[in-house]
Amino acid sequence: MRAASLANYFIAGCAASSLLGWIASLHPMSQRAIAFLAAAAFILWGLCWLLDFSVSGWLKISVANLQALLLTALAMAVIGAGVFLCS
Repeated sequence: MRAASLANYFIAGCAASSLLGWIASLHPMSQRAIAFLAAAAFILWGLCWLLDFSVSGWLKISVANLQALLLTALAMAVIGAGVFLCS
């Protein structure tokens, strides 16, 4: 049951990043706003990789689970960027 729940979150994240990629391809102003949000998310993502032991303690999860979540977030962002580039 836990794997199904995590898969649902992954699918929802892929749909959300795809929607943001599609919206960014519609108008230059929305592209700038979403690019700013993506840059901020990428900075936070990088900081979580660098500070994984302290972040995992703050979130009360193991480092392996945090790294799995970070890799999943990267996959969702790549899917969203692919939608942006292809539309």
